[in-house]
Amino acid sequence: MIDLRQAEQMVYWCADVLDTGELGTVESSMTKVAVSEVLMRVADRCVQVMGGQGVTGDTIDERVFREVRAFRIYDAPTEVHTWSLAKKVKQDWKTAQGE
Repeated sequence: MIDLRQAEQMVYWCADVLDTGELGTVESSMTKVAVSEVLMRVADRCVQVMGGQGVTGDTIDERVFREVRAFRIYDAPTEVHTWSLAKKVKQDWKTAQGE
């Protein structure tokens, strides 16, 4: 429940930034990474609870797990967004150091 609430708040935060007219590149990358990871954890827990039935047959659990897994790849894999954010942090740090 905490994970889902955090993800929801990040989506609202990102939307607020974008509504101001800002580009929101960092905010959207952060939100994409956080939300996709939360969704994967929740889907994984659901499949774990369901056991073998969670990944076989035509169940909602199996479909959600499959779709969430693909979501982590849409609009660039999560790792690409993480690298982009790390690059931005490094750039900001260098700027703060006067380099």
